[in-house]
Amino acid sequence: MATETAPAALTESEKIFVEKVAQYYYENDGMPHERGRVVGYMMICDPAAQTADEISLMLGVERAAIDRIVDQLTPENDPVSVFERTGALSENYTLRLRENSWAPKVRGIFSEFPDFHRIAATGLRALRAEGASDERLRRLANMERFLGFVSSEMPAILERYEKNRSSRNA
Repeated sequence: MATETAPAALTESEKIFVEKVAQYYYENDGMPHERGRVVGYMMICDPAAQTADEISLMLGVERAAIDRIVDQLTPENDPVSVFERTGALSENYTLRLRENSWAPKVRGIFSEFPDFHRIAATGLRALRAEGASDERLRRLANMERFLGFVSSEMPAILERYEKNRSSRNA
């Protein structure tokens, strides 16, 4: 459960870590820095569950901004959400990073690739049949090859990860 007293400030190395996570998400996903900071902070905070007020205080971000970010990080219909919120946004709810949640989240994202690959392959066949230009075919063929490769390789990668994780926990 979240602490009752005000948490200590982040150390310099913790601040650097949180900023690097924020920058990573900004550069790779276009995620606003404040949202990335919440992700980074929740990865290292102690205790693991933090109230909205504690997060706001630790990151120096207004509570209303924290509420918007947490609402985005805890979608109602996401069965593999990385974060878990206890309580309503109108309260001093608690946020927790779910342990071992990254693999299911990645698995969920990549589970959609085979469908997208099939769509790309169908589109490629249709464009070829219509005599589309080489440039159009090349663009779609590159995407179709990538999606096909990821679709075929990702299940094995995730399976190896799960076996590795299981053997470390044994």
